[in-house]
Amino acid sequence: MSAHKKRPAHFTREKCFQNLLATTDFSKAHLHILFDLARGPREKHFLHRETRFPIVEFAGGTESASFLFLLDYVTKLSLDPETILYFVEDDYFHRPGWLDLLLEGFSLPKADYITLYDHPDKYLLPQQSEVFTTDSCHWRTTPSTTNTFAVRLQTLLADLPIHRKFSLNCDISQDHKKFLALGKKGRTLLSSIPGGSTHAEPDFISPCISWELFLH
Repeated sequence: MSAHKKRPAHFTREKCFQNLLATTDFSKAHLHILFDLARGPREKHFLHRETRFPIVEFAGGTESASFLFLLDYVTKLSLDPETILYFVEDDYFHRPGWLDLLLEGFSLPKADYITLYDHPDKYLLPQQSEVFTTDSCHWRTTPSTTNTFAVRLQTLLADLPIHRKFSLNCDISQDHKKFLALGKKGRTLLSSIPGGSTHAEPDFISPCISWELFLH
């Protein structure tokens, strides 16, 4: 679904997955894995060796179809409305401690949505941001992010029509337009600075972190 993107040297999605496992404190989080069979059977994927976490198979074929299935899946789970959901695409790397950082972010009153990806394109053009602090990090308001983001279940449910709208009738979700629409609704998206994660694209790596330690 993202074969057209440039990648760091030695990049693999398996490395992203192993990095996520290595940096997650599973005493504080549960992992659910969604696997799109449109890309081939699981037996031919590195996930065929994974037995520790539930793997949900579905047939999507596009990023947007996968995200719509994800929305259906999580909204049918029996979860407390205050549950924090973190949606992670398969081409992200995380720094150790990212989970505590994410939880810190949600202690802020304006934290409707949170991204740990400090997207460098947000520094290319002038824009106004509010800046906040928690115990170990600064946070800024940001207009948009990718479909790797965190949100409380009750907020997701209230905003579900917007999330669906920008993934329907397209192959790739219109995430930028979606978050702009959420902003117009009054939702606030916060980004950690520096980033606790990065998209694995050489031209769009989260700044100020030596990601080479994770990308090789």
